[in-house]
Amino acid sequence: MKKKNINSWLLREEKRALKVYLISFYITLVLYDFFYYYLFPKFILGMKPELDIPLVYWGYVILLGVLPVSFYLSRKGKQHSIKYLYIILYMAFAAFSDILQFTAESTEYRSGNAAELILILFSPIFINKRFFWVAFIASILRYLIVGVFIKSGAVVFPVALIIVLSVIAFIFLNRSYSFIRTLTNAYEELRHKEKLAFVGQMAASVGHEIKNPLASLKGFTQLQKEKYTSDQQYFSIMEQEIDRINSIVNDLLLLGKPRPSQFQKCDMKNNISYVISVTEQQASQKKIAFSIESDDQIPPIECDENQIKQVFMNLIKNGLDSMENGGEFRILLKLVADHKLSISFIDQGCGIPKSDLEKLFDPFYTTKQDGTGLGLLVSKKIVEDHQGEITVESKLNKGTKVEVILPIVQ
Repeated sequence: MKKKNINSWLLREEKRALKVYLISFYITLVLYDFFYYYLFPKFILGMKPELDIPLVYWGYVILLGVLPVSFYLSRKGKQHSIKYLYIILYMAFAAFSDILQFTAESTEYRSGNAAELILILFSPIFINKRFFWVAFIASILRYLIVGVFIKSGAVVFPVALIIVLSVIAFIFLNRSYSFIRTLTNAYEELRHKEKLAFVGQMAASVGHEIKNPLASLKGFTQLQKEKYTSDQQYFSIMEQEIDRINSIVNDLLLLGKPRPSQFQKCDMKNNISYVISVTEQQASQKKIAFSIESDDQIPPIECDENQIKQVFMNLIKNGLDSMENGGEFRILLKLVADHKLSISFIDQGCGIPKSDLEKLFDPFYTTKQDGTGLGLLVSKKIVEDHQGEITVESKLNKGTKVEVILPIVQ
């Protein structure tokens, strides 16, 4: 439904631009010919106007005859073709008439119509670079072909004028593109912030409903930990995971209302080893082997350890979920320029379609049946709060690479 609305808006704007373009073209064409063939010779040169000009009349017949074709194309929903029809038809006829006229006459070449300036200068109103180049090339070819046939260098001046006008039109076209791109980005950013605000409001309303059971669960876990002393390692992991769930709720609140991170120096290798220990059971069930590759000297970085663990947990779990047939999950750590650390997570899963890559960080967007669409969103927010960046590359049926780049010092 949304795509249909966008298409209807685009068609409506195309029709409006086409009306302005053609009305300006026809008015300029008629006024210029009236001035050039009647007013100029009669009132300025003091001569009797020469109105026996068959080629001019034929031009009007052709341009009026193309109107029914334009209406037909419009009814068929092919408004985009009409402007191309006019520009090519007019330039072809203008070149043909000039060749006929100046091949038969020995007079100096003098031709052109102010309407041609409209075709060039008004081309940016369609916000279409392809049409701009068609109009530019057709206008240049129109004079070059005439110059070759009549063997005259006088076409250099109109060609130079067209180039100058085209440069001006191209500047306007680029500014229009830039303006529209800025508006689009501003709208997308506003829409994204509205979604984040909604997530924050939702988290605030249900946060206490999640935290209360977690507090009880943590209390019972501590009691069991005291009772079964032989399983201290597992109970410690359970407690840490409960704390991490509690942290997730806080990070959801962070989307709507940012809070300062607690930065301290952390060893990324230890953080990755911890996350692997938590996800190792899921990996072994799917016959997935972890592979860690690292530069020799990886310094500790300043970060919020719990938040970074959450990012790594989200990325590793996403990778494991995509690897239904097992394989190798690679984690690469390397130093990059500007005192930054790159952590890459490379899986051999099903991959992500190109159409979905741009939506990965949208709130509530997920490709999983049981996904919430918040994991990557929260991860990106955490990485950006650490003055870092996160990028995703993927190929269908080959795998996905997620790279997180973090500064070593905040």
